[in-house]
Amino acid sequence: MHFFIHTRGLHRYWKILSLLLLGCCCFLAAVPGSADELHIHLADSSALVFVDKGNYKRAISKLESLLRAELSEREKKEIHHVLGYCYEKLRNRPKAIGNYARVASPTYPLADCAVYRLARLYAEMKDDAKAVKWYRQLVQDYPASFYRAEAQFVLARLHLKRKEWAAAKPLFAALHEEPRYARKAAQGVARCDEGLGDVTAAFEAYRVLLRANPTDAVAEEALGRFKLLARTHKTLTLTSQDRLICGQVFLNRKKWTSAVSEFQRIAAAKNLKLRGQARYLMGQAYQGRKWYNTAIKQYNVVIALGGKSDYLTRAHYQKAVCYQRKGHLKTATSQLEPFARLYPWSELRDDAFYTLAQIYEKRGKSTLAGEAYAQLIEVSPESPYADVAAWRVGWRRFDEKRYEESYRAFQGLKENFPGNRYAMGAHFWMAKIHERQNRPELARELYTEVAEANYWYYSARAKAILGITGSELEPRAVPDAELPPQAACPKQAMALMSLRLYEDAIAQLTHHIASPVHQPDKECFYALMTCYERQARYDEAREVAEQALKNPAFANPDAVDAKQLRQVLYPRYYERLIEKYAKTYEVDAYLMFAMILEESRYRADAVSWAGAIGLMQIMPATGKELARQLKIRRFRASMLKRPEVNIRMGAKYIAYLNSLFDGDAMLVTGAYNGGPGRMRRWVASKNIKDIDEFVEKITIRETRLHIKKVIHSYDNYVELYGQTEIPAMNSAWDTQRFRSGKRLGSPFIGRRSE
Repeated sequence: MHFFIHTRGLHRYWKILSLLLLGCCCFLAAVPGSADELHIHLADSSALVFVDKGNYKRAISKLESLLRAELSEREKKEIHHVLGYCYEKLRNRPKAIGNYARVASPTYPLADCAVYRLARLYAEMKDDAKAVKWYRQLVQDYPASFYRAEAQFVLARLHLKRKEWAAAKPLFAALHEEPRYARKAAQGVARCDEGLGDVTAAFEAYRVLLRANPTDAVAEEALGRFKLLARTHKTLTLTSQDRLICGQVFLNRKKWTSAVSEFQRIAAAKNLKLRGQARYLMGQAYQGRKWYNTAIKQYNVVIALGGKSDYLTRAHYQKAVCYQRKGHLKTATSQLEPFARLYPWSELRDDAFYTLAQIYEKRGKSTLAGEAYAQLIEVSPESPYADVAAWRVGWRRFDEKRYEESYRAFQGLKENFPGNRYAMGAHFWMAKIHERQNRPELARELYTEVAEANYWYYSARAKAILGITGSELEPRAVPDAELPPQAACPKQAMALMSLRLYEDAIAQLTHHIASPVHQPDKECFYALMTCYERQARYDEAREVAEQALKNPAFANPDAVDAKQLRQVLYPRYYERLIEKYAKTYEVDAYLMFAMILEESRYRADAVSWAGAIGLMQIMPATGKELARQLKIRRFRASMLKRPEVNIRMGAKYIAYLNSLFDGDAMLVTGAYNGGPGRMRRWVASKNIKDIDEFVEKITIRETRLHIKKVIHSYDNYVELYGQTEIPAMNSAWDTQRFRSGKRLGSPFIGRRSE
């Protein structure tokens, strides 16, 4: 994969790299030997450049030639460490093992990293004896190692595999306070107790695990041992409560038949509350299998128990849901309407109103749907559905031109759900209502608030309407004195980065940032972003930038920090290719950057569920037609994973869409996702003169959201890297101009199904 770093971001990379080298030198200086000499040799070598590029064969050649020079032992160890990594990436395990073994010395500061990789390689090769040897060495010789807990757990599992119960148990027991391994370790202790003959202790331990959390994979594994012990030891019996928990584990793991089998054993229990719970959960299992009629029968049994069951109202509601999913909407409605009246205290009342509203909308009864949404807001303003309900009410009133009522609904949404995406849209549409009511000054005032508020796509649209630009990330005024003390990056992680051993550095930096015991320094976030970017894991780099923005380390970011984070959120990878073909086909380069960001997150090998391939997510059929037009011979769908081919075709396709839709970025973006034919039909049929209203009424959610995401990113690219030559999009828009003069047919065979 090609990797281009945009020029404006280079200063950050030099800053980080210099910090890495400095940190590594300081780290190694604590160990006898010449750290400075070592880094002069490696930093001046092109070997690390080839490691960065993933060209491991060339890197090996360069590194091995370096070994022939006159070097200190410490320098040789560092080179062998990198060689081990390169051979491991080339799947040459014997060579990797040989090089890692050469650096497994307490005098080498990164020895534990090499020992960890040695042990893992032997485990992958199923050589358990040698894996045990190296994991044991890691646990014993490196008590402060980052890898110690993992090594201890894997070593315990290897002993368990070899039925060495006495050796495994203390290793598992020592991990009981390690959050990553606590439940797995408790299960391991129970398994050791089994092997050592203490089946009662093991049985109770499994019971505790199941009751503590019946949802995870540990529970499923513990369940198997729990039931096996009950079958093989007459002194151990399963209670009705145990059966219930067992069934819930199966239910959570979507093993419907096994769940039903467990619940049936207690479905006739004398305890009516227990019986009602078992019948209800059986209904849930049948519902999970989509056996709706059988599920309804179970819910009817629960309903017949009346107030003797704690699951009466839930059974009523789920019965209605079954009818809805069967397509019996009238029956579902007849079940839900009395439910909402008869059980005002039920925690499912908001679910009932929401489901009713959805059914009414599907049946075309918009007035009743609006009433159901309004009732939901009234009776349960804290409901997780309340924001959607308020949005739907506001939109329904807007569509009916009942602007004052619409405004009140949107205003309530904005005030009750600050920061919510629906609330952001509500604020924007409050301005739009003023515009419709011919109140331009009030409209401008609200548009300005939206533009300044960092409201996702809606801020981009407000700025376009107002014809303004501005910074998305305004520094937050938090006094430095309020910021907690910050912990510097782990020195070992920095040393690993300087050797381009990014995978190991990522593990350490991620753990350091997530630690609850300290506040990480901002450079830790930058270092982790750099690791991901150097590995072309761009989406993960963006996630770290988003995480950084929410972290106290960046509570008071200066202009440099704000810009650096935004450059990771809105990068310009493949800049040379994008600008080249944007110029060739006269399309907006920023729109291409935004498209690639939202289509593939800059993953050249991305393949969507629909079969679209590469950076700009081009369908093979479209690629074939574009290849014919571009005279690309012997085209194969796999060629779409090549950045240059994909970017060239994407630019050509956008140019074609520009010709169809007069360069309107919102229509072009929608057509790119939903297909040009479908977009032309929407334009022709909806007769909506306001582009914002048009987008909100696009019936395909994926296409509607795609437009919003791309336009939001496009706005950020324009703001971050300079004003585009393409004029900003206007609020006023007329579908009539697209109704004549352009054919509906497309030479491209459906980038998306139409």
